[in-house]
Amino acid sequence: MAKLDIARHLAAWGLRGFSDEDSYYAWQRQSLSGEQLRLLQQAVQTRHEGGDADQEFYDLAASPDVLPVLYSQRYGYYHVLGPAIADVLEAGQQVLDVGCGVGILTTWYATCFPDVTFLGIDRSLKSIEVARRFAQSVHLENVSFRHCEMPQDEIPWTFDTIVSTQALFQSESDPGLPSRSWTTFERDRDTRQQRSLEERTGIGLRLDRLLQVLAPSGRFVCFEKAVHLGRRVLFQRALESRGCVPVADPRLLTYSELGEPVEEGPLYVMKRGAVFPAVALREDVRPDPQQGVYRCQGTHADFVYAKLTKNDTHSEKVVEKFGDKNGWHETGRTGGGLGYVRLMIHATFSGLLVGAMELQPLMVDLVRHELKQGREPIETRLIRIWPEQESGPLEETPLYENHFPVAEQVWQQLPDRVVLREQTDEEADGRQRHIEYGRCAGNLHYLYWANTFDQRQIVIMEQERSALLETYYSEATGER
Repeated sequence: MAKLDIARHLAAWGLRGFSDEDSYYAWQRQSLSGEQLRLLQQAVQTRHEGGDADQEFYDLAASPDVLPVLYSQRYGYYHVLGPAIADVLEAGQQVLDVGCGVGILTTWYATCFPDVTFLGIDRSLKSIEVARRFAQSVHLENVSFRHCEMPQDEIPWTFDTIVSTQALFQSESDPGLPSRSWTTFERDRDTRQQRSLEERTGIGLRLDRLLQVLAPSGRFVCFEKAVHLGRRVLFQRALESRGCVPVADPRLLTYSELGEPVEEGPLYVMKRGAVFPAVALREDVRPDPQQGVYRCQGTHADFVYAKLTKNDTHSEKVVEKFGDKNGWHETGRTGGGLGYVRLMIHATFSGLLVGAMELQPLMVDLVRHELKQGREPIETRLIRIWPEQESGPLEETPLYENHFPVAEQVWQQLPDRVVLREQTDEEADGRQRHIEYGRCAGNLHYLYWANTFDQRQIVIMEQERSALLETYYSEATGER
């Protein structure tokens, strides 16, 4: 593979990387006219409708003034995904890039692999025209582009490798395959349900069309928005039912989008037929212990710390020096089976981490590790632990809140849990939603919410504010 700096390639397209939203949107306002911004905002608002609205969005995005500004939002995506896919391409092949858009990554692959023939296809004719012009301007002779409406249009030739990046799911927001019930993340093996969902999302027909033009020994490299378990399992079973097996462990990719970390994927490298040793495709929730940590800072941290019911198990304050500021941190246990780590910097910062007791060593390590990060400003280190500033009324700040799958474990491990009110709704198609209000040790009250699309949520407050949770429960269930 030819050595090429992906940053230089993105710069040739006019793309810029930004570390925060404010600087990006300031550049956007400077670069586009008021009318262009209006049309762009309108296209973004109607894009979720799909069909022609989606087509209009990509056609507008391909216009010369809008392209570098709009696609700069995805600078981090290109910067990470491009090299990741290039690493699995091989010399001397014919490669199809599905959903190539304006050809930003396709032309980079073609530059990296001058002895590989690339064909990029996309449903937006204007995007294809832009891709062709760029390839001509940099004298790329091993890449061509073709307008193609998947899955209706025929795809010419047969390919050794097919690359598909976020082009197979018809809807970005479709939740995919539901779990067996709200109590589990497992899915039933229901062929009719799978087939119905493949039709609804458009995955089935698109896969069938692509596999028709994949060489028998060829590889299928795909990167879809399938972090959500329901989408991931639906997609993996669609691949498996068509004889595709992984030749490497699927992996999630993390990149920065205007300063915010984004995790997408997984990136799959598949082959058809028996491949030994085959890699098993996981259908479980990918555990991330850090998702079990509740973080608050400033007055919200002080408020929660004061409300926590503490027992007699806590550490002495560990004094630290932060530049010219004095500070300290302490750890402790609360009623209800929770632990905490509190960090204070004199006249500068107050931060609190709360989580299940088994996460307390992780919370301590988070603080201690960041406090030892060399010469970086303390503000930079603190942002890594407490990336967001809390908002909302102080009096409604929970003692603990979690919106990740790990919330189920927290709920299950609440000591002396007593259910006071609960309701489970079931739709005609079997989808379920469960809402539960109760109390546990330490004079704590909780609200737990779960459904069959892997969403879990728990909110914990002290008894004195339990009426807030009862109100949330009544509003969610429709009870008076």
